[in-house]
Amino acid sequence: MTIRSSTTRRALVTVAMAAGLVVGLSGVAQASTPHPASIGAPVNPNTATVTALSTSAYGSVLEVGGSGPLAGAPLYLISSDAHGTFGCTTTLVSTFQGPITCTGPESDAITGVQSDEWPAFTTVSAAIAGPGVDRHLLGSVHRPGIGRQVTYAGHPLYLFDPPSTPFVPFGEGFLESVPPLPPWHGLWDLVSADEGQPAPGVATIETETLPDGRTAIAGETYPNAVPGGAAATVYSFSRDHEGDSDCAGSCAVRWIPVLTTGKPHVAVGVDADDLGTIRRSDGTEQVTYHGAPLYLYSSEQFIFPSAGGPPQTTGSAGNGNGLSGPDGGRFSAILPH
Repeated sequence: MTIRSSTTRRALVTVAMAAGLVVGLSGVAQASTPHPASIGAPVNPNTATVTALSTSAYGSVLEVGGSGPLAGAPLYLISSDAHGTFGCTTTLVSTFQGPITCTGPESDAITGVQSDEWPAFTTVSAAIAGPGVDRHLLGSVHRPGIGRQVTYAGHPLYLFDPPSTPFVPFGEGFLESVPPLPPWHGLWDLVSADEGQPAPGVATIETETLPDGRTAIAGETYPNAVPGGAAATVYSFSRDHEGDSDCAGSCAVRWIPVLTTGKPHVAVGVDADDLGTIRRSDGTEQVTYHGAPLYLYSSEQFIFPSAGGPPQTTGSAGNGNGLSGPDGGRFSAILPH
């Protein structure tokens, strides 16, 4: 197996960002902000502690507690870990940045050579709930090759970026879909300490140009990794009724609801009066456009202008347009009006 050091990945992202093209894609973008590997201290082998951090942008979110080398690091979930299956696995896959796995043992968070980009947050015994954390939501799941991974409200927890002051969660909003991107088919979010749901911050809705030249509505992804974020096509679902979403369960894994923790922001080309929100059954707030709930496609194809280079940041392919939902209905790209 060929793996690359974090130093190599840091060099690659430096070149890409200098070209002004990099999108915040895990292994590459991860290297542009120091990875936990740069902390250089041994992983604390004792019981994991989870604590909560109160933020103005994301609300109260989970972070690593205690006094170990990772203390203060944000904790993340991915939308494709759902219903007893894992979208983030230890399977080695090829991407535009080389062969990587989605996850691995927590020790990989500090080693200089590794193949996984979202190391699992693990524990030896039952995790400890620090201030602001509901101990009843803490749990764990044993995973081969990883160990005992900490869960919150059933969501496995992962590491990505090291502690930072001020708090800047670099991995928030990464949409990783299909090769040559890391094909985890999910969206990464911080974790709300209150209920264990995604804590995405305030969504930004903008416009993009599809490959056929049409203008479509898009959502900002990678907000902390790329100035201005990267646009990804958003979709409406024909079975939805105004004020309600009919896409839940397995549907919401494949078609990821565009969530927000406040009134959505708008970019050029979008009228703020056209946007709203609805409350989903799990308590999260989903963005709407003219009353239609918005979704991201978990297999969205991003556009790569050059072979081996990073993807463009101004829009994706809209390849989910016209696809059927798991229980009927159709998902459609949205043309502004």
